[in-house]
Amino acid sequence: MDEDPVFQFFPDTDHVDLYAVLGLTPTAAPDDIKKSYRRLALIYHPDKHASSSKDRKQECSTKFQQVGYAYAVLGDEKRRKRYDETGRTDEEGPGFGPGDDEGGWEAYFEGMFEEVTKARLDELKAEYVGGSRKGQVFDFSRLIYRLYRLSGRER
Repeated sequence: MDEDPVFQFFPDTDHVDLYAVLGLTPTAAPDDIKKSYRRLALIYHPDKHASSSKDRKQECSTKFQQVGYAYAVLGDEKRRKRYDETGRTDEEGPGFGPGDDEGGWEAYFEGMFEEVTKARLDELKAEYVGGSRKGQVFDFSRLIYRLYRLSGRER
């Protein structure tokens, strides 16, 4: 099993309670999580400890990163739910990204864009090049706009 990314921020432990990092319980409301994060981020922010000793700077910097990571997980509804259910903070496995029942990532991106085929490109070419008359200036801006629309993106 891959290592949970939480251990990058808490390397000297084998279990981390992200609620405890923020001084909260698992029943905390989203507003309480945000308030606790903001309060602790102000306390441990590196700029607040610019004149501190090297050890204190390092300690506060590490704590600031830990508080930020705890908030990144608990402040996001989907990540918090997964953490509550599994105790993990990684984003792999069931519950993250489009599910297999939805066709996965490939189906997600296919749904965003119209398939580009030679026939579709020939159709666009005929529409813009074939329709122009001799001596008429080709309108590249219209072609670019159509290609944006074809790709699913609007300006």
